[in-house]
Amino acid sequence: MFDPIPSTSFAPLLIAFFFAISGILAVATGQVFAQDLNANAIVELTTSSGRTFRGTISPKSDFNAVHLTTSRGSISLTRPIAWTAIRQLTIDEQPSSFENLAALINLVHRANNVEEDDTGLVTIGPSPLPREHEVSVEQMEASPQSTPPASLSAWATFKNWDSDPMIDGLEVTFAAEDEHGNPTSVRGHLEADLYTFQGERYLDVPQGQGAQFRKIGTWRIPLDQTFARYDSRVARLPYQSPSPITDGSISPYGTLIVRLVVPGQGTFTTSLDDVRLRPYSSIRDANQLRGNPRYFGHENPRYVPQARP
Repeated sequence: MFDPIPSTSFAPLLIAFFFAISGILAVATGQVFAQDLNANAIVELTTSSGRTFRGTISPKSDFNAVHLTTSRGSISLTRPIAWTAIRQLTIDEQPSSFENLAALINLVHRANNVEEDDTGLVTIGPSPLPREHEVSVEQMEASPQSTPPASLSAWATFKNWDSDPMIDGLEVTFAAEDEHGNPTSVRGHLEADLYTFQGERYLDVPQGQGAQFRKIGTWRIPLDQTFARYDSRVARLPYQSPSPITDGSISPYGTLIVRLVVPGQGTFTTSLDDVRLRPYSSIRDANQLRGNPRYFGHENPRYVPQARP
């Protein structure tokens, strides 16, 4: 009476359905198949500051920082980048994960016979061992094939670099950059001038309403007396006399003019406005404006500002 129902197997449909579901779950949970990695893979990292670094993994990479090596001609520059600063990363132009980056570092360590911990893995997180805050940058000396500088970038902040609590001067972080904005190596020296307002008697400077804009510091520092910090150099400018730390009539803000003199290539200048010269403190500021010292004797009785040359 009725035609028999043909026998049909639902197994292929069930398998396809489960594959589709597993694929959706993998995308939703961020689980992807591991990349094929090699020790010479090109890694591109974007940090929280918005800067992007590109290069190969250095064997010095560890759980504190990822060291990227970039080569241009005869210059090889290794930049340490903190794990916590990384926001995006690609390996061989493919979006990747921190796990793949750790696996790549482990692969580079094995290729270069770098001794690891007992686990043989790179751990992401703070180091249990003490580590210097300032990391040096390795680069070869400048050669005629070096990319010529086109501009100077810099920023400055007040800094205390000894054991007492007093501010010692300004710390300037600077870098010579080529026409594409990439750091390049140079020879020469750094010059800096600091200008600010200093209070005077109103009768002496009525046109300035009791304040005079003047130079309170000048420095000339050879580049071999600066030190490396990541892909930049750092110069320390000790306060001279009069000092914004000991003289309350000096404004807490100043203008710093920085010049990088490169023999045979020119002088590159940048100006930094509204540079804070001392930390804000309502108690110390009020006490200093009344003619009293900003720091008390037991805090630093041996402080003497550097004499202006």
